[in-house]
Amino acid sequence: MKKNGRKDAPGSHSTAVVKTRKRKTANVVSAVDPSLLRGAGKRHRRPFNPHSWNTSIPTTRQNILCLGMSYPCVESNIEGFGLRKDAVIENPEKGVDQAVELVRRGILTEMDGRDLARVLALEANNDMLAYTVSMEKGAIYGKRHLEANFNRTNFIKLMQKEWRLKVF
Repeated sequence: MKKNGRKDAPGSHSTAVVKTRKRKTANVVSAVDPSLLRGAGKRHRRPFNPHSWNTSIPTTRQNILCLGMSYPCVESNIEGFGLRKDAVIENPEKGVDQAVELVRRGILTEMDGRDLARVLALEANNDMLAYTVSMEKGAIYGKRHLEANFNRTNFIKLMQKEWRLKVF
C-alpha cells in the first residue's frame, strides 16, 4: 500500500523496485561475453563491385551510355607507357586533375584525356556508371568501353554480349 492508502495497480511498480531491477540487469549484462551478443564485433563491408547485379539491395546507380567517347584504363596505360604501378603521380585519385596530368606527360592523347575527364566528372557528381562506345584505338581501354560502330544493326547485341546488361 502507498502512503495515501491506495493499493498499487496490478503491473505497476514503485521506483525502488525498478531501480533494483536495473542494477541487477546491469550486472547480468556486464557478465555476458560481448561476442555472444547480436551485432557485437567489427562489421565487415563487402567491396563494391559495379558489375555485380545479383545483390540483395538493388543499386540506385544509373547506367549512362556515352557514344563517341572513350574510357581509358589509367593503370594499364601507365604500365603500357613503361612506368611502374607505384610511379609518382601528383594526382593519384581519379579525376579531372589526373587526366590533365596524364595528357601533359604524354601517357594519354588529348582526346582520350578529354573523354576520361568528362566521364570521371559525370560519374563523380551524378552517382552514375558511364559506359562508352567509340571506334578509337589510341590507348588501352577499361571494362566499360566498347570498341564498336554504334551505327550498325548489331550494336545492341554487341553491348549485351560485352557488358551483360539489360538494354531496353
